[in-house]
Amino acid sequence: MDFGNDYWHALDKKAEDEFGLDMSAKDIGLSSGIGDPWKNVRSHITAGASHVELGFMGTGKGSIAQVTSVTPETISKEKREDIRQMAKLNDVTLSTHASANVMGFAGLREGRFSDQAAQQAVSEVKRAVEFAADTAEGGPVVIHLGEFPREIKEKSGGKFEMYPTEEEKGQVGLVDKQTGEIIASFTKDIKVSRVVTKKDEYGNDVPVVDEKGKYKYEEWGYKQFIDEAKKEGKNAGKLFYDSYLQKEILNMSAEERRWFSTAEKARKEYLHLEEMKKDIEETRKKNPLGAKRIALQLAEQSGVAPRPGTPEYREFLEHPEKVLDEAIEAHKREVKYLEDASVSYGQRRVDLEKKKGNIVTLEEYGIGKSTENIARAAMYAYDVEKKKKLKNPLFISPENIFPEMYGSFPEEMREIIKKSRQAMTKMLIEKKSMDEEEAKKVAANHIKATFDIGHANTWRKYFKGSDKDFKKWLLKEVDKLNEDGFIGNVHLSDNFGYEDEHLTPGQGNAPIEDFIKKLREKGFKQPMVVEPGAQGEGEDIYGAMTGAWARIAASPMYRVDGVSQSWSDIGSSYFGRTGSPTYIVGAYAPSKDWQFWSETPIE
Repeated sequence: MDFGNDYWHALDKKAEDEFGLDMSAKDIGLSSGIGDPWKNVRSHITAGASHVELGFMGTGKGSIAQVTSVTPETISKEKREDIRQMAKLNDVTLSTHASANVMGFAGLREGRFSDQAAQQAVSEVKRAVEFAADTAEGGPVVIHLGEFPREIKEKSGGKFEMYPTEEEKGQVGLVDKQTGEIIASFTKDIKVSRVVTKKDEYGNDVPVVDEKGKYKYEEWGYKQFIDEAKKEGKNAGKLFYDSYLQKEILNMSAEERRWFSTAEKARKEYLHLEEMKKDIEETRKKNPLGAKRIALQLAEQSGVAPRPGTPEYREFLEHPEKVLDEAIEAHKREVKYLEDASVSYGQRRVDLEKKKGNIVTLEEYGIGKSTENIARAAMYAYDVEKKKKLKNPLFISPENIFPEMYGSFPEEMREIIKKSRQAMTKMLIEKKSMDEEEAKKVAANHIKATFDIGHANTWRKYFKGSDKDFKKWLLKEVDKLNEDGFIGNVHLSDNFGYEDEHLTPGQGNAPIEDFIKKLREKGFKQPMVVEPGAQGEGEDIYGAMTGAWARIAASPMYRVDGVSQSWSDIGSSYFGRTGSPTYIVGAYAPSKDWQFWSETPIE
C-alpha cells in the first residue's frame, strides 16, 4: 500500500488535529510471531503494513510445519532472500524478534544460575541476528528481559506493592557467586538472635552479661538489618544472612575446639601408654619377671586392666603386655575418631566462612550475568554487521516484559541497558583495540531498548495510587528513557492494566497517545510495531494495525476484515459505510488471489 502521499479524507480528522500527533499509517507497522515468516510478510504487506516485525516462537530444533516451532534456522537462504526482496520491492522495512520463548539472559534455571542455560539463550539470539542480517539488513533484534523474580515495594519507594504483606513477608534471595546456586531464599518476617554488645574501656565490642551470668540476646528482624545496612553501606539481605551464617560458624567452631580438646586429651593418654609399653620392653630385656610386674601395675593404674575375678583378668595376669597392646590400639582408634570429628567440624567452619565471602545478592549476580551476555550478543551482531557490510546498525534490543520479573520496571531496564553498554564497551576495547570514545558510541548503537507500552501498563495493577498518578509516573519514566537515549524500538498494544492481552491500540487504558507524543518530542522517527493477539471471532490480526491507524493516525482506512459493523459504529466507518472497502486484494479476497473484493480479476 502506498503511503507516500499521506492521504486523508476531507471528512476525517488528521491525527495532529484529533490527538496532537504528527502520525500517519506509514508510521505504524505490524508484528508477526507465529508461523512461516515468508507467508506472514506477504500477507502483512498485502494488508498495507509499511513495516513488519518478523518473530519466532520455536527454540532448539525447529519445525516449519508447526506454527509455534518455527525458528530462524527453518527459514532457508532462498526464503530469506525472497523476504528481503519482497520487502524491498514494496518499500517495506523489517525488524526481527528473537524467540518469544527465550526470556532472561542471566541463565536462571531450576533454582540456580547456569552458564550453560545462559549460553543457550545467547545462541537463540545469534540465530535471530543472522536472520535479521539476511532479511532486514540491520535494525533491532528484540529479546525478552525476564531475568529473575524479585520484590518491588522497597525498590519503588512504596509506589507499587505486589501483595499486601510484601513489605513484611517478601522474599529475599542470595546467590553463591562461585557456583551460581541460590543458597538462600527467605522471607523478611523471620528473626535472628544476636548477642547484645557494649563498648569496653578500649572501645571494643564485648558481650553483655545478664544477672544470671549468661550472655544477653535480642531478636533482630529484617527492618533492623535495613537500618544497619544503611549505616554500613551494605545490602540488608546479605547482612541478614551473614548474621545467620555466623551462628552456624560459631557452632562449628565450638564443636571443632571441643572435639580437638578431647582428641588432645586422648592423645596424651595414648602417648602415655606407648611410653609405658616402651619401658616394659626395655625392662623385659634384663628382668622378664620385673617387666611383667610393672605391666600389671601400670595397667591397673591406667584403668585398662580387666575386672578381678573374671576370665579376662586371669588372662591379664598371665599376659599383661597383651592388655596394654589392646588398650594402646583402642586409644589409637579413639584419637583418630576424635581427630576426624574435629576436622569435620573444622572443614564445615571453613566452608561456611568461604560461603559467607561468596554471598552476593540475587540482583548483583543476576544483573552481572545478564548484562555480560547481552553485551556478548551485541558483539556478535556487530561482527555480523561488519562481515555482511550492512548499511544500518544491527542492534540487540532488550524488551520490558512482565512486572513479576526483573527488567520490566523502567528503572531496571535503564540499569540493564546502561551496564550492557558498559560491558560491550569493555569488550570492544579489549578485543577490537578501540579507543574508549569510539567503543562507547558503537555500544550505544548496538544495544537499545524495545519499550512495550502495553507491558508497561500492566504495572497499573500493583500501583498504590490513582489512575491519573499512574499515568503521570509512567510517562515520567518514558521521559527518563528518552533522555538517556535508550529507546530504539517501540511495541504498541493495549490492555486494562492487569495482563498483556494485546488489545487493539485505543481499546484499553494504556496511555498510548501520550506515550507517542513523548517519543515524537524527543525526535523518535522509527516505525512503531503493533502487536495483535486479542482480536475476536470474525476479526483478524490486521484489525490491530488498522485500528491503530484509525485511532492514532486518523487514517481513512479503518478495517480490512470484511466484517459488517453496526450502523452506530461511526468511529470505525469508512466514508460513512460500515462494510470494508471493496478494493482490498490478496489475503483478504475470498479466493486469496490478487483480485478485487468483488472477485473481479485484475486485467
